[in-house]
Amino acid sequence: MLNDLLAKDSVYWFCALSGSGLFLIQSIFSLFGGGAVDDQDDGGEMDGKFKFLSKQAITGFLMMFGWVGLTCRKEFALGALATILIALACGIAAMLISALLFQGAKKLRSSGTVFRIEDAVGREATIYQRIPKNGVGKVTVSVHNFTHEIDAISHSSEDLPSFTSVHIIKKADEKTVLVVPIK
Repeated sequence: MLNDLLAKDSVYWFCALSGSGLFLIQSIFSLFGGGAVDDQDDGGEMDGKFKFLSKQAITGFLMMFGWVGLTCRKEFALGALATILIALACGIAAMLISALLFQGAKKLRSSGTVFRIEDAVGREATIYQRIPKNGVGKVTVSVHNFTHEIDAISHSSEDLPSFTSVHIIKKADEKTVLVVPIK
């Protein structure tokens, strides 16, 4: 039964055309911003894990399985068993290559210019807005070639005027650092 079905090439045609159609749709969506077609990233739950099955991998399998199967049958006149083995091998290879490409692309992501307050600790800064006794002021600090304005409190209970050079000694909370004057 399966041998007869594969001998008629209808399975290969179905896989080739549906895989090619899905590939075309995914390409159009990625070119024109019709939604994310990258399902390798699922909110950080799979970080560090290899994800073999994705929309792109399944599309690649269908397309390769179909076209290679048709090529083996029509151009090389191979038998049903040889055709299915070669088509399966090429389809699985396409899935593996697709998964490896997306895994590699995932490593290319960077945090960009996202500022983390922890990166400012240990740096020298300048008071931008005076820090009153037991109050909050602002400092400017250069981190990764960008100047950032951060809320700051003084380590000592003294009033620190604007334009004073300070050293950031630790993070007080998510928006505030603790500073000491440089003498």
